[in-house]
Amino acid sequence: MRDSEADPEPMSLSRLLAVAGHIVALRRQRFMGGYGLTPHGLAVLAYLEHGSGLTQRELARRCGVAPSTLNHTVDHLAQSGWVERRRDTADRRLVRLALTESGHRHLAQVQQAADSEMEPMLDHLVPSDETAVRRFLLETVTRLQAMEEDAVLGYPVSHGTGRS
Repeated sequence: MRDSEADPEPMSLSRLLAVAGHIVALRRQRFMGGYGLTPHGLAVLAYLEHGSGLTQRELARRCGVAPSTLNHTVDHLAQSGWVERRRDTADRRLVRLALTESGHRHLAQVQQAADSEMEPMLDHLVPSDETAVRRFLLETVTRLQAMEEDAVLGYPVSHGTGRS
């Protein structure tokens, strides 16, 4: 017999989405740990893939954390050779972050491996369901990001491969 509190059947759609997201996030977090990354580390690499030159403060805002929280992550990424700090040429007080060539390669490797690891969880979807689920998730992400004050909180949408 199933524990009634753990039974997802009667859950509201919003709660079910939150539970599914939590389970996927935990699985991805364990997976990324094998590549020396945390969720914030992966997000930093992905943001820098789309726009090197961000400051740590800008990245922290986009990740939805305090700059001090991201400091340890950026230190680890720099020590690993995936990110480098560069003084801003116009304002020497600012330090901008850039993805290194090693960082680009590592990010591509992690994204490809993550797709291979995570996609089998979706093998029960038929193509017509996949289209509907994709449309629902994209609209949900767009609406949730629009509800945020800065409209930047979240994870950068990668140009990587998808199942479509």
